[in-house]
Amino acid sequence: MEQAAAGPRLVEALDDYARAGQTKRIAFPPGRVDAVIQGRADRPYSTVIAFETFSHEQWDRIVEAMADGALYAAKLLAGELPPNIEDVFAPLGIKLFPVEADEVRHACTCSQWRQENGGEAVQPIVGAWCKHVCCAAYLLAQRLASEPFMIFQLRGLDAHELLERLRQRRVVVGAGLGFTPVYVQRVQGVADLPNRPLEEAVGHFWDPAPSLASLDIPLTPPPVSHPILRRLGQSPFVNAPFPLVGLLASCYDTISQAAKSKASTDAPPVDSSMQDAAEGEA
Repeated sequence: MEQAAAGPRLVEALDDYARAGQTKRIAFPPGRVDAVIQGRADRPYSTVIAFETFSHEQWDRIVEAMADGALYAAKLLAGELPPNIEDVFAPLGIKLFPVEADEVRHACTCSQWRQENGGEAVQPIVGAWCKHVCCAAYLLAQRLASEPFMIFQLRGLDAHELLERLRQRRVVVGAGLGFTPVYVQRVQGVADLPNRPLEEAVGHFWDPAPSLASLDIPLTPPPVSHPILRRLGQSPFVNAPFPLVGLLASCYDTISQAAKSKASTDAPPVDSSMQDAAEGEA
Protein backbone atom coordinates (compact mmCIF):
# COMPACT_ATOMS: atom_id res chain seq x y z
CA MET A 1 0.00 0.00 0.00
CA GLU A 2 2.80 2.41 0.88
CA GLN A 3 4.42 1.66 -2.48
CA ALA A 4 1.26 2.29 -4.49
CA ALA A 5 -0.67 5.04 -2.68
CA ALA A 6 0.13 8.72 -2.34
CA GLY A 7 1.18 10.07 1.04
CA PRO A 8 -1.82 12.39 1.61
CA ARG A 9 -4.21 9.53 0.90
CA LEU A 10 -2.44 7.34 3.44
CA VAL A 11 -2.73 10.02 6.10
CA GLU A 12 -6.39 10.66 5.30
CA ALA A 13 -7.19 6.95 5.25
CA LEU A 14 -5.54 6.40 8.62
CA ASP A 15 -6.70 9.50 10.49
CA ASP A 16 -10.08 10.38 8.92
CA TYR A 17 -11.35 6.87 8.24
CA ALA A 18 -9.56 4.06 10.11
CA ARG A 19 -9.02 5.80 13.46
CA ALA A 20 -12.28 7.74 13.24
CA GLY A 21 -14.32 4.55 12.98
CA GLN A 22 -15.76 5.24 9.54
CA THR A 23 -15.79 1.54 8.66
CA LYS A 24 -19.34 0.29 9.08
CA ARG A 25 -18.57 -3.33 8.29
CA ILE A 26 -15.49 -5.41 7.52
CA ALA A 27 -15.22 -9.14 6.84
CA PHE A 28 -12.36 -11.47 5.98
CA PRO A 29 -13.62 -14.31 3.77
CA PRO A 30 -10.97 -16.60 2.24
CA GLY A 31 -8.77 -14.69 -0.16
CA ARG A 32 -10.18 -11.19 0.34
CA VAL A 33 -11.23 -8.30 2.58
CA ASP A 34 -14.74 -6.89 2.19
CA ALA A 35 -15.40 -3.52 3.83
CA VAL A 36 -18.16 -0.92 3.83
CA ILE A 37 -16.67 2.51 4.56
CA GLN A 38 -18.62 5.68 5.15
CA GLY A 39 -17.11 8.57 3.24
CA ARG A 40 -18.25 12.17 2.88
CA ALA A 41 -21.24 11.17 0.75
CA ASP A 42 -24.48 9.92 2.27
CA ARG A 43 -24.09 6.46 0.83
CA PRO A 44 -21.15 4.33 2.07
CA TYR A 45 -18.68 2.78 -0.33
CA SER A 46 -18.07 -0.93 -0.87
CA THR A 47 -14.38 -1.75 -0.86
CA VAL A 48 -12.62 -5.03 -1.70
CA ILE A 49 -8.99 -6.14 -1.33
CA ALA A 50 -8.25 -9.48 -2.97
CA PHE A 51 -5.25 -11.80 -2.70
CA GLU A 52 -4.15 -14.70 -4.85
CA THR A 53 -5.14 -17.95 -3.16
CA PHE A 54 -3.13 -21.16 -3.29
CA SER A 55 -4.48 -24.25 -5.00
CA HIS A 56 -5.25 -27.53 -3.21
CA GLU A 57 -2.06 -29.05 -4.61
CA GLN A 58 -0.01 -26.12 -3.32
CA TRP A 59 -1.56 -26.39 0.15
CA ASP A 60 -0.79 -30.12 0.20
CA ARG A 61 2.86 -29.37 -0.48
CA ILE A 62 2.87 -26.55 2.09
CA VAL A 63 1.42 -28.78 4.83
CA GLU A 64 3.90 -31.52 3.94
CA ALA A 65 6.82 -29.07 4.19
CA MET A 66 5.56 -27.74 7.53
CA ALA A 67 5.13 -31.26 8.92
CA ASP A 68 8.65 -32.24 7.87
CA GLY A 69 10.10 -29.35 9.89
CA ALA A 70 9.64 -30.28 13.55
CA LEU A 71 10.27 -26.73 14.80
CA TYR A 72 7.80 -25.18 12.35
CA ALA A 73 5.15 -27.75 13.28
CA ALA A 74 5.74 -27.25 17.02
CA LYS A 75 5.45 -23.47 16.84
CA LEU A 76 2.37 -23.50 14.60
CA LEU A 77 0.57 -26.11 16.70
CA ALA A 78 1.40 -24.05 19.79
CA GLY A 79 -0.32 -21.03 18.23
CA GLU A 80 2.82 -19.13 17.24
CA LEU A 81 3.68 -17.99 13.72
CA PRO A 82 7.45 -18.55 13.19
CA PRO A 83 9.23 -15.35 12.11
CA ASN A 84 11.01 -17.28 9.34
CA ILE A 85 7.83 -18.92 8.02
CA GLU A 86 8.68 -17.74 4.50
CA ASP A 87 11.51 -20.31 4.49
CA VAL A 88 8.81 -22.97 4.11
CA PHE A 89 7.23 -21.27 1.10
CA ALA A 90 10.36 -20.13 -0.76
CA PRO A 91 11.50 -23.62 -1.92
CA LEU A 92 7.98 -24.16 -3.30
CA GLY A 93 8.21 -21.05 -5.47
CA ILE A 94 5.43 -19.16 -3.64
CA LYS A 95 5.21 -16.38 -1.07
CA LEU A 96 2.97 -16.22 1.98
CA PHE A 97 3.06 -12.41 2.38
CA PRO A 98 2.75 -10.20 -0.70
CA VAL A 99 5.71 -7.86 -1.10
CA GLU A 100 4.88 -6.00 -4.31
CA ALA A 101 1.95 -3.69 -5.06
CA ASP A 102 0.93 -5.68 -8.14
CA GLU A 103 0.39 -8.79 -5.97
CA VAL A 104 -2.70 -7.19 -4.38
CA ARG A 105 -5.91 -6.43 -6.30
CA HIS A 106 -8.61 -4.04 -5.07
CA ALA A 107 -11.82 -2.25 -6.00
CA CYS A 108 -14.02 0.50 -4.60
CA THR A 109 -17.31 2.11 -5.58
CA CYS A 110 -16.12 5.66 -4.89
CA SER A 111 -15.73 8.17 -7.72
CA GLN A 112 -12.02 8.60 -7.08
CA TRP A 113 -11.31 4.91 -7.69
CA ARG A 114 -13.53 4.83 -10.79
CA GLN A 115 -11.92 7.88 -12.34
CA GLU A 116 -8.36 6.72 -11.79
CA ASN A 117 -8.96 3.09 -12.78
CA GLY A 118 -11.18 3.65 -15.78
CA GLY A 119 -14.64 2.47 -14.87
CA GLU A 120 -16.88 0.66 -12.45
CA ALA A 121 -15.46 -1.71 -9.85
CA VAL A 122 -16.74 -4.94 -11.41
CA GLN A 123 -13.75 -7.06 -10.38
CA PRO A 124 -10.73 -6.24 -8.19
CA ILE A 125 -7.79 -5.11 -10.31
CA VAL A 126 -4.24 -3.84 -9.89
CA GLY A 127 -4.52 -0.07 -10.04
CA ALA A 128 -4.50 3.21 -8.13
CA TRP A 129 -5.33 2.97 -4.43
CA CYS A 130 -8.05 5.26 -3.14
CA LYS A 131 -8.29 6.32 0.49
CA HIS A 132 -11.06 3.82 1.20
CA VAL A 133 -8.95 0.89 0.00
CA CYS A 134 -6.09 2.23 2.13
CA CYS A 135 -8.41 2.38 5.13
CA ALA A 136 -9.37 -1.27 4.67
CA ALA A 137 -5.68 -2.16 4.34
CA TYR A 138 -4.85 -0.39 7.61
CA LEU A 139 -7.58 -2.34 9.39
CA LEU A 140 -6.29 -5.56 7.85
CA ALA A 141 -2.77 -4.80 9.09
CA GLN A 142 -4.15 -4.13 12.56
CA ARG A 143 -5.96 -7.48 12.54
CA LEU A 144 -2.87 -9.32 11.30
CA ALA A 145 -0.85 -7.83 14.15
CA SER A 146 -3.15 -9.49 16.70
CA GLU A 147 -4.16 -12.54 14.61
CA PRO A 148 -1.19 -13.43 12.39
CA PHE A 149 -2.73 -16.80 11.42
CA MET A 150 -5.27 -14.85 9.34
CA ILE A 151 -2.65 -14.64 6.59
CA PHE A 152 -3.38 -18.30 5.83
CA GLN A 153 -7.06 -17.49 5.39
CA LEU A 154 -6.17 -14.68 3.01
CA ARG A 155 -4.33 -17.30 0.97
CA GLY A 156 -7.39 -19.52 0.82
CA LEU A 157 -7.17 -21.90 3.80
CA ASP A 158 -8.70 -21.37 7.24
CA ALA A 159 -6.12 -21.48 10.04
CA HIS A 160 -8.07 -24.13 12.00
CA GLU A 161 -8.19 -26.38 8.95
CA LEU A 162 -4.49 -25.84 8.34
CA LEU A 163 -3.61 -26.84 11.91
CA GLU A 164 -5.86 -29.89 11.74
CA ARG A 165 -4.27 -31.01 8.50
CA LEU A 166 -0.85 -30.41 10.04
CA ARG A 167 -1.74 -32.55 13.07
CA GLN A 168 -2.98 -35.36 10.83
CA ARG A 169 0.14 -35.15 8.72
CA ARG A 170 2.35 -35.36 11.81
CA VAL A 171 0.46 -38.46 12.93
CA VAL A 172 0.96 -40.09 9.54
CA VAL A 173 4.66 -39.22 9.50
CA GLY A 174 5.04 -40.48 13.07
CA ALA A 175 3.30 -43.76 12.27
CA GLY A 176 5.39 -44.38 9.16
CA LEU A 177 8.81 -43.24 10.29
CA GLY A 178 8.60 -43.29 14.06
CA PHE A 179 7.47 -40.16 15.87
CA THR A 180 10.28 -37.80 16.82
CA PRO A 181 9.27 -35.57 19.75
CA VAL A 182 10.37 -31.97 19.90
CA TYR A 183 11.83 -32.45 23.40
CA VAL A 184 14.07 -35.54 23.50
CA GLN A 185 14.63 -36.79 27.06
CA ARG A 186 16.19 -40.08 28.05
CA VAL A 187 16.37 -41.59 31.52
CA GLN A 188 19.57 -43.58 31.71
CA GLY A 189 19.19 -47.14 32.96
CA VAL A 190 15.39 -47.07 32.75
CA ALA A 191 14.67 -47.36 29.03
CA ASP A 192 16.61 -50.67 28.89
CA LEU A 193 14.77 -52.34 31.79
CA PRO A 194 12.35 -55.14 30.88
CA ASN A 195 8.66 -54.35 31.22
CA ARG A 196 6.91 -56.03 34.14
CA PRO A 197 3.19 -56.79 34.43
CA LEU A 198 1.29 -54.12 36.34
CA GLU A 199 -0.01 -56.68 38.85
CA GLU A 200 3.54 -57.38 39.99
CA ALA A 201 4.40 -53.70 40.45
CA VAL A 202 1.29 -52.40 42.25
CA GLY A 203 2.85 -52.65 45.71
CA HIS A 204 5.82 -50.42 44.90
CA PHE A 205 4.55 -48.59 41.83
CA TRP A 206 5.21 -45.13 43.29
CA ASP A 207 8.55 -45.95 44.96
CA PRO A 208 11.44 -44.05 43.35
CA ALA A 209 14.25 -46.13 41.93
CA PRO A 210 17.91 -45.50 42.82
CA SER A 211 18.49 -44.11 39.33
CA LEU A 212 16.19 -41.15 40.11
CA ALA A 213 19.19 -39.15 41.30
CA SER A 214 20.88 -39.46 37.90
CA LEU A 215 18.06 -38.27 35.66
CA ASP A 216 19.42 -36.69 32.49
CA ILE A 217 16.96 -33.80 32.10
CA PRO A 218 18.63 -30.58 30.98
CA LEU A 219 17.18 -27.45 32.57
CA THR A 220 16.97 -25.28 29.47
CA PRO A 221 14.08 -23.09 28.31
CA PRO A 222 11.95 -24.69 25.57
CA PRO A 223 12.12 -23.25 22.04
CA VAL A 224 8.41 -22.34 22.35
CA SER A 225 7.35 -20.37 25.43
CA HIS A 226 4.48 -21.87 27.44
CA PRO A 227 3.64 -24.58 24.86
CA ILE A 228 0.93 -26.25 26.96
CA LEU A 229 -0.89 -22.97 27.63
CA ARG A 230 -0.71 -22.11 23.94
CA ARG A 231 -2.26 -25.45 23.01
CA LEU A 232 -5.06 -25.03 25.57
CA GLY A 233 -5.94 -21.54 24.34
CA GLN A 234 -7.94 -18.92 26.19
CA SER A 235 -9.42 -19.60 29.61
CA PRO A 236 -13.04 -20.82 29.58
CA PHE A 237 -13.79 -18.66 32.65
CA VAL A 238 -14.94 -15.53 30.82
CA ASN A 239 -15.99 -13.54 33.89
CA ALA A 240 -13.06 -14.52 36.10
CA PRO A 241 -11.69 -11.70 38.33
CA PHE A 242 -8.14 -12.38 37.08
CA PRO A 243 -6.60 -13.67 33.81
CA LEU A 244 -6.07 -17.37 34.49
CA VAL A 245 -3.72 -18.00 31.55
CA GLY A 246 -1.51 -15.07 32.48
CA LEU A 247 -1.42 -16.18 36.11
CA LEU A 248 -0.40 -19.72 35.14
CA ALA A 249 2.26 -18.37 32.79
CA SER A 250 3.71 -16.28 35.64
CA CYS A 251 3.64 -19.32 37.92
CA TYR A 252 5.43 -21.45 35.34
CA ASP A 253 8.10 -18.79 34.87
CA THR A 254 8.62 -18.43 38.64
CA ILE A 255 8.85 -22.20 39.18
CA SER A 256 11.24 -22.58 36.24
CA GLN A 257 13.49 -19.82 37.53
CA ALA A 258 13.47 -21.33 41.05
CA ALA A 259 14.34 -24.78 39.69
CA LYS A 260 17.17 -23.32 37.61
CA SER A 261 18.54 -21.40 40.60
CA LYS A 262 18.33 -24.50 42.82
CA ALA A 263 20.12 -26.58 40.20
CA SER A 264 23.00 -24.13 40.07
CA THR A 265 23.11 -23.94 43.89
CA ASP A 266 23.08 -27.74 44.33
CA ALA A 267 25.91 -28.23 41.86
CA PRO A 268 28.81 -30.18 43.51
CA PRO A 269 31.69 -27.95 44.66
CA VAL A 270 34.97 -28.10 42.78
CA ASP A 271 37.79 -29.84 44.64
CA SER A 272 40.33 -27.12 45.38
CA SER A 273 43.30 -29.51 45.15
CA MET A 274 42.18 -30.75 41.76
CA GLN A 275 41.60 -27.18 40.60
CA ASP A 276 45.11 -26.15 41.77
CA ALA A 277 46.61 -29.13 39.97
CA ALA A 278 44.72 -28.26 36.80
CA GLU A 279 45.92 -24.66 36.99
CA GLY A 280 49.48 -25.84 37.55
CA GLU A 281 49.35 -28.05 34.46
CA ALA A 282 47.93 -25.15 32.48
